[in-house]
Amino acid sequence: MIWHVQNENFILDSTRIFMKAFHLLLFNGNFIFPECILIFGLILLLMIDSTSDQKDISWLYFISSTSLVMSITALLFRWREEPMISFSGNFQTNNFNEIFQFLILLCSTLCIPLSVEYIECTEMVVTKFLLFVLTSTLGGMFLCGANDLITIFVAPECFSLCSYLLSGYTNKDVRSNEATTKYLLMGGESSSILVHGFSWLYGSSGGEIELQEIVNGLINTQMYDSPGISIALIFIIVGIGFKLSPTPSHQWTPDVYEGVRESHCYYSNKHEVYACIFIIGQIGYVIIGIIVGDSNDGYESMITYMLIYTKDPFLALSLALCLLSLGGIPTLAGFLEKLHLFWCGWQAGLYFLVSIGLLTSVVSIYYYLKIIKLLMTGRNQEITPHVQNYRRSPLRSNNSIKLSMIVCAIASTIPGISMNPIIAIAQDTLF
Repeated sequence: MIWHVQNENFILDSTRIFMKAFHLLLFNGNFIFPECILIFGLILLLMIDSTSDQKDISWLYFISSTSLVMSITALLFRWREEPMISFSGNFQTNNFNEIFQFLILLCSTLCIPLSVEYIECTEMVVTKFLLFVLTSTLGGMFLCGANDLITIFVAPECFSLCSYLLSGYTNKDVRSNEATTKYLLMGGESSSILVHGFSWLYGSSGGEIELQEIVNGLINTQMYDSPGISIALIFIIVGIGFKLSPTPSHQWTPDVYEGVRESHCYYSNKHEVYACIFIIGQIGYVIIGIIVGDSNDGYESMITYMLIYTKDPFLALSLALCLLSLGGIPTLAGFLEKLHLFWCGWQAGLYFLVSIGLLTSVVSIYYYLKIIKLLMTGRNQEITPHVQNYRRSPLRSNNSIKLSMIVCAIASTIPGISMNPIIAIAQDTLF
């Protein structure tokens, strides 16, 4: 009898939770419609993978690409709408967030056509790869609109876990497994540090989790200049720093990326080292824009700079034009955006950061030119087993790969020619 009553209570509680979630989704679902499209694509992939005996790989790629394109379309249709806060204050929608959501979706869309040959040469399950890509994209989009501490923590963990799994995607390789273990341990440590910082912030604000309420709580409790806030900021900066891997939190990055060399199956070990330098070197410039965020130009410089640098490393290494732009060669987008970003930092009095940025920009040009030299004239002596046993994929579409490269080439040149309209869009979005 007691068990029967407990079972009924459990069913009633579950029904109430489901109805409440359905009510929130019904009245707030339009605010996360692009994210809902990705969720529907994920469910469709899982259903096809679990019900079909003979997997049609081209059909799986089509579903993934279509979900991303439809999500981009929904995002563009929502452009210029009034800022809104939904889901009881947990999620916010505005044009500033949508810029970064668009960049995340665009990068994921470009990665899908390039993964066909990779999946073929590694002989891995395509469904897992696509699920990881779509799930990490979903986590990044939710992070862009996060408005409370819980969402800010859960969203990056979503794409962090997918990154761990993607780094160990070639699970038969010992070095890949070692890199995944190191990546997972460092990610877990950074997450624990970040949560500890959030706990200090939560306690200092009087038990608030929404960002605006935290600010109001700190003002009301007169805790905004207390040592607890300093401790919270230190832990939060360190936790985020280990995830972004800027200096001096970058020591783990080369070791991990060297261990996952199978994901770059066309290149030797030297290419991965240069790719690590590329990834580590660029995040510092973005941080300058974040620090100068109180000026009218800091955020807009960061947005246009992220437009250039948020590309797949494989695609960046495939195009010499993209590399020259990343190095800051004049007339290309990278040069003009670095110039604008450094100028904003100089006006804000960040002379040390600007000097370091200029020095590292000059040094980075050597490495980018080294990659171009290897691409044009070098001979790879260290070929992985996957490349040795590679069979040309019948699924590969030259048109899709060329389209991805063309998009990246345009992103590396057009902003340098017409930078003012991009800056105007950022100014209209923020101010």
